[in-house]
Amino acid sequence: MNMAKNKKEIDPKYLNGLSIYHDEKRTVYAPFFSKKAYIINEKNAKEYVSYIQGYLIALLIFAVAYIVTKNPLIGIMLAVTFIISNLVVFYMNFIKKASVIENYNKAPRDNFAIRQARSLDRKNIITIIICCPLLALAFMLNSYFNKFTGAALYLSIAAAVASLFYGALHIYILIYKDRNL
Repeated sequence: MNMAKNKKEIDPKYLNGLSIYHDEKRTVYAPFFSKKAYIINEKNAKEYVSYIQGYLIALLIFAVAYIVTKNPLIGIMLAVTFIISNLVVFYMNFIKKASVIENYNKAPRDNFAIRQARSLDRKNIITIIICCPLLALAFMLNSYFNKFTGAALYLSIAAAVASLFYGALHIYILIYKDRNL
């Protein structure tokens, strides 16, 4: 049995990101600093996603290094080193192989809130609105019961504030969805 046949293909139309643009015919990667765009098709979409997942791996590297060494600078250095090496491989492999569109004009796109309002149903938005304050409360209770100080406390506070902000953003998204969509 061939393992390659069992792997699922990634449809490029479902990719999102700051530098991803969709038009009627194709999905392209168009970096901010370049007039060129690179076509993402069914053949190279999986490769693109694997490079983008490198940012999550860098976050995990930072977390593990911080837990092991208790020194955030070592975690930051390791994560930045991984990100730089991931970017080098991305530009040497993916960009060189992808089809190029010269002088690509980036189409204006809807903001994050409008894209979320279109892609999520009302039930999912309400679930996010309910869960975000609970997550913030969990972060703060965890830091209180474990008597966090220093960087761990500040990280917990930042995560709680980010969670509350994300919930408030989804209140706006729900209002927008109810009024406009």
